[in-house]
Amino acid sequence: MRVLISFGLGALAGAIGVVLWFTIDPDFEAQTEAVAGGGNISVVFDERALAAIIAGELATLPGVSARPVVEVEVQQEGLLAVTFAIGSQGIGARGSISFDPNVADGRLRLDVAGASLGGLAAPEAVAALIEPPLQARLDEAAGSLPYRLVAIRTTDRRLTLDLAID
Repeated sequence: MRVLISFGLGALAGAIGVVLWFTIDPDFEAQTEAVAGGGNISVVFDERALAAIIAGELATLPGVSARPVVEVEVQQEGLLAVTFAIGSQGIGARGSISFDPNVADGRLRLDVAGASLGGLAAPEAVAALIEPPLQARLDEAAGSLPYRLVAIRTTDRRLTLDLAID
């Protein structure tokens, strides 16, 4: 009988251990996905989508004839680090710019956090090029309904924008 009780207690302790292992965060890191932004629509851009949008907009700058090669890194600190190369076969320009996405009056605003553009354009002009296509995608997500941007998250190499339909 003692063996059976010992076996039952061991199985119970094992089951409790497995449940605790999968429910408790062993790294003690904050779960940013659990923080509600207060919105009811989320629009998510991964790094490749952001790079494609930015490459299309940079191609409209004066003096840029070919589609630039763009890489975007969504950083945990909340910044978007954009590096790009314009030109081909070793002739061209390289640059980088960091954006801090913010909410201003319920709309998306990209503030320039740092830039090295090599005289290609003013960083604010590049931000002004990139904001409209991102905002247009938010408009599409909301349809014809009035909305406001309520939260911005940069987790898992994605830029997530939370919208609240009014």
